[in-house]
Amino acid sequence: MRYCKAVPIIIVGAIFFAHFSHASGNDNPLVTINIFSKQVRLLKEGSLPLIACVLHKGALIRDELNNEEISGEKVVLTGNGGGYRISIGARKIESPWRIKIYDPSGHGTFKARFSGEEREYPLPLVVVNDSGIPRFYVQERLSRYIVDSALAECGPLRQSEREAVLALAHIIRARYYYSQRTPQHDDARFCDLTHCQVYRGRIKTDISFSGAWLIDHEKLEHNLFFHSRCGGKTFGAGVFGSDGFSDPGVLDRLYRDGMNLCLNEGSAWKRTVSSEDLVKILSGNPPSAVSSDLTLDYNKNLMRITMRAKESAVTFPPETFRLKINRVKGWSFLKSNNYLIAEHMAQGKKFFIFQGTGLGHGVGLCQHGALSLSRLGYNRYEIIEHYFPRIFFRENDDSHSCPPYLSYSVFDLSSGAIRSTSHGPNFSARRVPPGSIFKIFIALYLAKERQDIFADYRYPCRGKNSHVPTMPVRCWKGEGHGSVGIREAIPNSCNLYFASLHQAVSFKKFKKFFSDLCRCLGVQADLPDITGEVQWANMLAGLDFRILFSINDYVRLVRFINADSPVKENEAVLHIPLRERIAIFQAMKETFTQGTASGTLKPYGSPYNYIRPAAGKGRGGGNEQLQEIWGKTATVLDGTNRPVSYGLFIGGCGDTGIVAVLRKGNGSLAARWARVVLLNWNAMNDQ
Repeated sequence: MRYCKAVPIIIVGAIFFAHFSHASGNDNPLVTINIFSKQVRLLKEGSLPLIACVLHKGALIRDELNNEEISGEKVVLTGNGGGYRISIGARKIESPWRIKIYDPSGHGTFKARFSGEEREYPLPLVVVNDSGIPRFYVQERLSRYIVDSALAECGPLRQSEREAVLALAHIIRARYYYSQRTPQHDDARFCDLTHCQVYRGRIKTDISFSGAWLIDHEKLEHNLFFHSRCGGKTFGAGVFGSDGFSDPGVLDRLYRDGMNLCLNEGSAWKRTVSSEDLVKILSGNPPSAVSSDLTLDYNKNLMRITMRAKESAVTFPPETFRLKINRVKGWSFLKSNNYLIAEHMAQGKKFFIFQGTGLGHGVGLCQHGALSLSRLGYNRYEIIEHYFPRIFFRENDDSHSCPPYLSYSVFDLSSGAIRSTSHGPNFSARRVPPGSIFKIFIALYLAKERQDIFADYRYPCRGKNSHVPTMPVRCWKGEGHGSVGIREAIPNSCNLYFASLHQAVSFKKFKKFFSDLCRCLGVQADLPDITGEVQWANMLAGLDFRILFSINDYVRLVRFINADSPVKENEAVLHIPLRERIAIFQAMKETFTQGTASGTLKPYGSPYNYIRPAAGKGRGGGNEQLQEIWGKTATVLDGTNRPVSYGLFIGGCGDTGIVAVLRKGNGSLAARWARVVLLNWNAMNDQ
């Protein structure tokens, strides 16, 4: 459960077809889907013997053309000498027909069986044959359909990657509304084939769609697409020959370490085609001597493949080129549009070698890359923006929900048990640079090894540094913090105070302390090497974003800092004096009263992150609990395929701790949203 107020999905403009009655309300419309499209084709080809629809007790069958009820427990479609026949018990029905199977309760389902597979679909089912080809129609609520379709696309075994599934569900939902501009089908909103999106009926899952924030489909420049594997880079819609679309696609990797999200052993492929075959496939003419002079050029900037022979040339959009070849060579021959072309001569013949990666057209969201991002702890909105940088979201209503960019874990300070997480269990493995939270480690080191600095050292922060060339040139606060000691530097996160310690604190000694502390707390983190005083000063100031901690690491750190937590044996080994530990804790309580999360909120980053006036009232508006909240803020550079400002907050209130990460925000905003979550959590548990 999320502890920012959840809201229902508001959806308008549902379309209903003649085979179905109207549904009440328009907040979650019924979607009409043409199912069994592939199975009907296989039945016609003789590759499939039958399609059986097995009914549950209470389901009724009605022959709508003859206006009569039919008793039976199974409806079977078979081929019949080039035509089709429906069997209901002993009764055989020749075309034309219109059969409706329904449950008077309105909540029934049926089982579909073919080729050893069984699926479950909602009732009513309408089976129509008035043009020679049978058509099967069902309706499903949009919020259910988009999750089932996303699971069918990703694979039901991917349910643990819920954020990837929900990212795809958001995209399918946006496609539903975009399809109203240019409908693909006259008789249904979607079919169940890949050119719409796969749908295999209802899939057992605990994933549900509750979108407080939705893709703003009214601001879409073009339809949204997705595919199986991009092979390391996605393409824009120019792959389809859409000249008006300038979206160039994205790199499917993490910018920080270059980690490829999609590439693996199953991604690479290689194919060879003779020039004779290409001429025959692409021109429809028999191969001739001109095929030996054939050249192919793939211009990925213009998204055009040009075939030249002597003085003539013809161009194709990449996806058109791929489909033309695959219709002859097989649908998985050219697996993707991400490839290089080389020439090879053998026995006087020219061959073209296609060497590539990926699977599918390569436009939009890469399902394998999205699954990787989900495993790494990114939320559904971050995944969507990874593939669609120019996407817009909108709040579903004015109920003051948490922003789409906020991810958090709420936990028990005593045991560390996770009480609530905004975006699933994978968030615990998410790795985020500590930024200014690293200053806590500096303070703990001073408390243990340099109590002289901890007790007496002060720095005159004027906002700018013009005297020490090895220090950062400015503090984050332009006007400065004035004279600060450790007790003021922690809540105000004074960069220059901590940087000024670079000549007094030994990196070697600090590194040993850091390693010992991390080992005792079970934190998996290492300090990168530094090359001089400039890098050391930046690290002390929280400006070295090479350092990474997982959310679980932050949970352990918060529990250690909490003054009310019992001292564990491994913590006692560090011999950090209790008086100094309490002083650090008290300083972090001032974050909200006179530190980085105090005062008037200034606009920063995305407007989605602005605090709403009614958000997070808690008990009595939350003011009386303000003194109880403590923590530390940070603003860091993080992201997926491009760096983005992130706000980070760690802290707690009472017996509850929180780690909050806010995309396109800063530490102050992250702290204020963490406060909203904590106060709402405490208010709900006090009722």
